[in-house]
Amino acid sequence: MLEYSKQFFSELHPADFFIVGAILLFSVISFILFMAIVLSRLYHIRQAIHFERNTETINNLLLEILFNDKSYFDLMEDKMLVRLFSIPQFRAQLMESVINLHQNYEGEYAESLQKLYIESQLIADSFAKLRHKNWEIKCKGIKELTEMNIKKAYEHLVEISKSNHPILKINALNGCIKINGPQGIIHLAKHEFTIDLWTQLNIIDALKKTSLLDTQHIELLLQAKNNSVISLGLKIIQTFRLFEKQSHVEALLQHKHTQHIKEEAESLLATFTSYGKEIN
Repeated sequence: MLEYSKQFFSELHPADFFIVGAILLFSVISFILFMAIVLSRLYHIRQAIHFERNTETINNLLLEILFNDKSYFDLMEDKMLVRLFSIPQFRAQLMESVINLHQNYEGEYAESLQKLYIESQLIADSFAKLRHKNWEIKCKGIKELTEMNIKKAYEHLVEISKSNHPILKINALNGCIKINGPQGIIHLAKHEFTIDLWTQLNIIDALKKTSLLDTQHIELLLQAKNNSVISLGLKIIQTFRLFEKQSHVEALLQHKHTQHIKEEAESLLATFTSYGKEIN
């Protein structure tokens, strides 16, 4: 066999060597791709099996928490659950379930979910996402922390709101509002970067979803050195008809500002006058 192989290759022309080499290379690459597909398929099948098993376990776990008054520490008496809680895939599935349920529950059920979120250290997983380099993962962490109303996340969100990434900035600012209501944007009075119109509209939309009971200090936005922040403050005052802020708008016109800010303030005062006439 060896002699036959030597004879075969010795009779080949240079062009034939290239063809044979190309066929061998193609065969090797095809085999590698085939094995990669098979292994990938097996991996996804295994992941799907784990997902189904985890789903069943998580459903039972949450039933115990919500309806049988069990705590996380009660559940940790089960050694199997102790092991599962150390597996990233299981924790990620549990996190998603907890967040989704919290969006639909209120009262004692919501409090039980918050307690599980904190005691199981899912909260640490969310804070870890805020430190991730990927903006999408950062946004996911913001969503989790704000949904669970974690007050200590506020300062982190303020820092993230300084990002140049528009979607990340909007998510962080919306998170600030969700945690602290209208007071969640007062920090923008010292904001150095331009807040574009799209971001301003998103902030106003987020404010509409709050109770707006505490609009104290909103006028501080009008004292900012950043024109885009002043513009945002004027839009907020106009949108929510904060008549009590009229004197601050009038004071704004006593200082030098761009023509755009001046016109926006004058338009707002004219609107206030119009509203006053309608009421009378």
